[in-house]
Amino acid sequence: MKSILKIYWRYVFMACQLVIFVVFINFVVCLGYFFNQMLKLNETKAADVRMGQYRTLANELMQTEDGYEMSSDGIAILQENNCAFLLLLDENGRLLWDWQKPEEVSEQFSAGEIAAFSKWYLKDYPVGVWRYGEGGLLVFAYPKDSVVRYNWYWKRSDLEISIKYIQVFVLFNVILVFALALLFGYRFYRSLKPVGEGIDALAEGKSVYLKEKGMTQYLKEKINQTSRLLETQQRELARRDTARTEWIAGVSHDIRTPLSLIAGYADEMASNSALPERIRQNAAVIRAQSFQIKKLIADLNLTSKLTYHMQPLRREEYVPAGWLRQTVAVMLNGGEIPTRCGIELQIGAELERMRLCGDVQLLTRALQNLLGNCVRHNPEGCRICLSAQKAEEGFCFCVRDSGRGVPMAVQRIVLEEDGERRKEPPSGSHDQRPHVMGLRVVKQIACAHGGRLWFEEEGRAVWMSVKDMK
Repeated sequence: MKSILKIYWRYVFMACQLVIFVVFINFVVCLGYFFNQMLKLNETKAADVRMGQYRTLANELMQTEDGYEMSSDGIAILQENNCAFLLLLDENGRLLWDWQKPEEVSEQFSAGEIAAFSKWYLKDYPVGVWRYGEGGLLVFAYPKDSVVRYNWYWKRSDLEISIKYIQVFVLFNVILVFALALLFGYRFYRSLKPVGEGIDALAEGKSVYLKEKGMTQYLKEKINQTSRLLETQQRELARRDTARTEWIAGVSHDIRTPLSLIAGYADEMASNSALPERIRQNAAVIRAQSFQIKKLIADLNLTSKLTYHMQPLRREEYVPAGWLRQTVAVMLNGGEIPTRCGIELQIGAELERMRLCGDVQLLTRALQNLLGNCVRHNPEGCRICLSAQKAEEGFCFCVRDSGRGVPMAVQRIVLEEDGERRKEPPSGSHDQRPHVMGLRVVKQIACAHGGRLWFEEEGRAVWMSVKDMK
């Protein structure tokens, strides 16, 4: 479920990033608009200065004997800058001179009217004023609806309170956005939580059914579909494995009786001195091969049970050093290790006092298979060395021979069965695959005891590790 929590916090983080990005964009847009308006205002003011810069216009407006006259340069400035009209008032508000004054504009203004249009409008014309001479007033008018003009007056206390309100409003919006992000993230988490639980259940091999609703409805449908498919596959695999196990057990049982008869008659013929030597030798070969077939059938049953965990471990306490010596002695006395194959034991002193728990019968089978491989695959004889040493949580032993060793093809097949090595297609067809039953049983017994099987020295040394099964 940690992965779902990571998705949740990532969702919240992304939501916060989105909010910050939106706020930033709004701030940039507002700031850009503000500066744009300021630039336009500055341009307007600059135009005002250029078009009707009162000082310039006042200098261009000359007093003559007949009154006042605007120079040609002043007229050009007024025309180029789309001036509506220009007035010159004396100190009493009386019109002294005008340029393009409309009829609706009076020729006499009171002090109140002058104060009003100097701050607002004159007959809806936005105007600007400039002092002229000792007591005159120059009035420059823009066209109607060309300039918006307002004068704002705030109390300082009201402005300070407004700033505080704005701060509180911004803080409230930040908290609100964060709360909404947490809420949406929690809803998303609640929607994903069943999906995560379903995936965990599928990984554990359990049956899953999720209610197919919400924003993750599609994922839930797919998980339910996968669960049904896995259940079907598990039933088919169980049916196939059961049929395989029953078939192996049945065939083994059916073969055992005739095989015992063959071995018995072969042994009788091999022991009958009245028969010719060649016939007795052939009977001895038949007897040996019968025993070999019997051993293969036992291995087949054992590997089938170990594969499907049908072989419970018969745990008992044993001493590794004594068990190794006893197994080798039994094989020597029984003729399983012939005189052409010498054997040497190298057992570490630390194993003499070690006591472990495990299935001694299975371990004996594994050791017998390894020693038997050395004898069987080296008919001309070889030198066998059995060494053992203490290992983590148990011990390990090695069967090393001076003969051919385990072929590389056999090593690859045995190790790749459980993915211990990268799988590679075996050379040749399926019928040409080498026989690996004995080594497969050894590896399964090692795995059942918490250990493993591996090869060294190009297959001439086979190692097996065993852990304490207490």
